[in-house]
Amino acid sequence: MKQILIVNANYYDKISRNLVRSSKKILIQKKNRVNILDVTGIFEIPIAIKKNIKKFDAFVAVGCVIKGKTPHFDFICKSTFDAILNLSISYNKPIG
Repeated sequence: MKQILIVNANYYDKISRNLVRSSKKILIQKKNRVNILDVTGIFEIPIAIKKNIKKFDAFVAVGCVIKGKTPHFDFICKSTFDAILNLSISYNKPIG
C-alpha cells in the first residue's frame, strides 16, 4: 500500500477543498493511504513536499491561482511548477 501526501494550498478554500476531496476519494479507491497537509498558498507547496519527501511514496499538489491583469500568475505558477518538477526528478518521486 502506497503512502501518499496531498499538499493543499488552501488560499481559495472552497476551490481547494473540492479538489482535495476528489483526489482523496480516488486515491483511497486505489488502495492508498492518504494524508493531507494544508499550506497557505501554492508557493509553499514545494517546501512542504521537500520537508516530507522521505516519508511518502508520492505526492499530489493541489491549489488554485486566479489569473489577473498582472504577470503575478505567470511568475508564481512557473516557479512553483519548476520547483515541483525539480523535486520529482531529484528524489525520483512522483508528484502530480
